[in-house]
Amino acid sequence: MLGTAGILETSRVSYTTFQFSRVAFRWWETYERHRPIGVAPLTWHQFSVVFLEKFVPQSHREELRRQFEQLRQDDMSVTRYEMRFSELARHAVWLVPTDRERIRRQRISSATFDEVVDIGRQIEMVRNQEHGEREAKRPRGPSDYSGVPSGGSILPW
Repeated sequence: MLGTAGILETSRVSYTTFQFSRVAFRWWETYERHRPIGVAPLTWHQFSVVFLEKFVPQSHREELRRQFEQLRQDDMSVTRYEMRFSELARHAVWLVPTDRERIRRQRISSATFDEVVDIGRQIEMVRNQEHGEREAKRPRGPSDYSGVPSGGSILPW
């Protein structure tokens, strides 16, 4: 008996394969026809591996895997990094098959991948806000300097 997670997993496969046409549709029909009767439906991870092995050349998969393994946030925004991570991760499902593995790859635990991304966005927003506030307080050039220390007075009283 499939649990809720299993139903969702197989629904993803069904929904995706329902949209296939031409070559992909014929491939999927043949694949399904050759599966043993009574075997459990494919999970999304299993389907992704089989599909990528069929339709993405090995050399391209290796290049995407290399890019994924070398991916660093550096100066990318959290949103851009998450987009690039997800884009590459879908081609490397054997490296990052689940949200838990995606989080582990990010070296953060006990949260969903989406929660980690949201936390990262919040941190980024606060840092950008703090940076903007620091910039607003900073003198802009020699003409902005009045000779009076900020917050102080030249008067002795």
